Amino acid sequence: MNMMKTLIPAALICFAASACSETTQVSDDLQESQTDTSNPTGRTERVGANPGERPVRIGEGGPRFDACQAMGRVTGLREADLAVLIAPFDAAERKDGLSAGQLVHICTRSHDQQWLGIVYGPMPAEGAEAIDCGVSSPVRSKRNYDGPCKSGWVESTFVKLVAG
Repeated sequence: MNMMKTLIPAALICFAASACSETTQVSDDLQESQTDTSNPTGRTERVGANPGERPVRIGEGGPRFDACQAMGRVTGLREADLAVLIAPFDAAERKDGLSAGQLVHICTRSHDQQWLGIVYGPMPAEGAEAIDCGVSSPVRSKRNYDGPCKSGWVESTFVKLVAG
């Protein structure tokens, strides 16, 4: 009887562990030996790259989720457009601007939640479909965005969540 009291909890622990054994760990394409922070993807071609730029990461939700898990709409602007910056802080260099109403893919957030890492295409003409930025389906592992659309950082205050 004493042995049963020992085996039952052990069996329950094993059962619980096996039920949760499917991994959801998100791997990173970076190798441990890769320490060049100015070139985090390891690609040799960096034409026009700004040394202060912080790339937008995709796939942070893991391989079961879309590369960018949410969509947002630019809203509540106090200026003519929303500044898209090269990094998630006020003093970062401006790289582009977005108009009110523009849809963006929300791919990541800064630690303080003040900045969103976004991917976006050109504002489509009335009745036209938006360009496919390649972030609406899962990716194998998290990585820097290098697709056909633009990416950058915007203040989260000016992006209203519309899906995700």
